[in-house]
Amino acid sequence: MNKDAPIGVFDSGVGGLTVVQEIRRLMPNESIVYVGDTARAPYGGKDTETLISHGREIINFLVDKNVKIVVMACGTSSSTSYEILLKEFCATPIIDTIRPAASELVRIAQTRPELKPVFIATAATVKSGLFARLFAAQCPQVELFSRACPLFAPMVEAGLSTEKNNPLLQFASDNYLADLKGKVNALVLGCTHYPLVQNALTRTLGDITFINPATATALATKAAITPSQFAIPEINYYTSGDPQKFSEIARFIMGKECNAKPCCL
Repeated sequence: MNKDAPIGVFDSGVGGLTVVQEIRRLMPNESIVYVGDTARAPYGGKDTETLISHGREIINFLVDKNVKIVVMACGTSSSTSYEILLKEFCATPIIDTIRPAASELVRIAQTRPELKPVFIATAATVKSGLFARLFAAQCPQVELFSRACPLFAPMVEAGLSTEKNNPLLQFASDNYLADLKGKVNALVLGCTHYPLVQNALTRTLGDITFINPATATALATKAAITPSQFAIPEINYYTSGDPQKFSEIARFIMGKECNAKPCCL
């Protein structure tokens, strides 16, 4: 694979841009092709076969764009589809978000014996049990809470996270997690949309450690590729939904213009 080929990244919507931010920070010379499947979002309530089908279509799109690696910047796809799609696309390296996130929590737990973590994600991700199994295999002595928070991703896609102290986001956060205040001291953001609601989570749970899988995912991506030497790297954004709406929310996340192109999946 050409080392100067772009990195392919996909998510159900804009959440995966939190991973793109970390990829750009760690690998500023890499070009990126991003796909947000907003027309079919949210993914959290879909069955496994549907998620595999969606992932297959998106990876085929990215392969046609000659990417050198695919990053599944979606916790739901990562927890339900990764192993199957990895076998199907054996010629293309694929990185997920769940495994790097679990490894990062293991690393932290090994240095903090007082750790009391909670893993929050979509309903499909929590139901899969993958993160809990990966963590328990290496840290069986640490109790891990898991909590599904299905409304966060749709709220982010609706643009609510662009508003400071949005009351609906705060209500959802309190409803999902207020009973855990004082019982946990670390929170794993198991969906890439969730860093965008961190302010609401802090108001619910107080001063706790946030673990954002985006950094660990970007590090795993960096380790799997040959670095590019692009003089002027670029990001090309594609969405299956409304390009204007995607571009508006993406601009808020990325801090600059993000002109998305339509793609048919």
